[in-house]
Amino acid sequence: MAERGETIIRVDELTARYGDRLIFDRLSCEVKRGEVFVILGGSGCGKSTLLKHMIGLYRPAAGHILIDGGDITSAEGEARRRLLRKIGVMYQSGALFGSMTLQENVRLPLEEFADLPDDAMDAIAASKLRLVQLEGFERFYPSEISGGMKKRAAIARAMALDPAILFLDEPSAGLDPITSAELDQTILRLARTLGVTFVVVTHELPSIYTIADRVIMLDPRVHGIVATGVPQELRDHATDEWVRRFFRREAEPVAAAGGLA
Repeated sequence: MAERGETIIRVDELTARYGDRLIFDRLSCEVKRGEVFVILGGSGCGKSTLLKHMIGLYRPAAGHILIDGGDITSAEGEARRRLLRKIGVMYQSGALFGSMTLQENVRLPLEEFADLPDDAMDAIAASKLRLVQLEGFERFYPSEISGGMKKRAAIARAMALDPAILFLDEPSAGLDPITSAELDQTILRLARTLGVTFVVVTHELPSIYTIADRVIMLDPRVHGIVATGVPQELRDHATDEWVRRFFRREAEPVAAAGGLA
């Protein structure tokens, strides 16, 4: 039986490129089962690129990514489908289909991967919406709900097949502080009550301090990871000055102008 704390994702010597541009050079990290693992860093550092490699959307130039022991970088056919069933993804915009109700949106993965009668799929979709506190909104369309509710509905859809891992790309983007804090609490509740592993891409410091068990910080200067650990400890004890400034939200010092009377 799988136990909390064992490795569920292993990124091994990942090298990624866009044409001639090097993004990662032999990047390695591990995600533990049951933790909320946050990928962070400044704009353009490769956060979403790493996530897209981890969910199998991009093929690396070199290296391997193991999902629960299976190599998603090389798996094909039925082996790849089995690996993809272990993960759920919430994209930054939510990516809900506007012509479908919330229930129909959540049903989509079930229709693709599960051989179930309609009433069973409806019941599962309703239960997932209930988990994210959207009970009673099953027949609403995305245009009829708030931005925060759309994000929660997208999480419900990502959970449709009961995946072991949920990937969230910038879940707080575009949300006001109160709605963002409510979404953080939803993530924590699901992680603690269901034992789901979360991999979250974000640069929102309040969310990082609230939800993260552990973080990795990407830096284009090194084409990889510049820091890893608990965010509060990195804020207080990181040896890299740029890392400390990031966690303390401090601007880079401005050089004094010379030659002024």
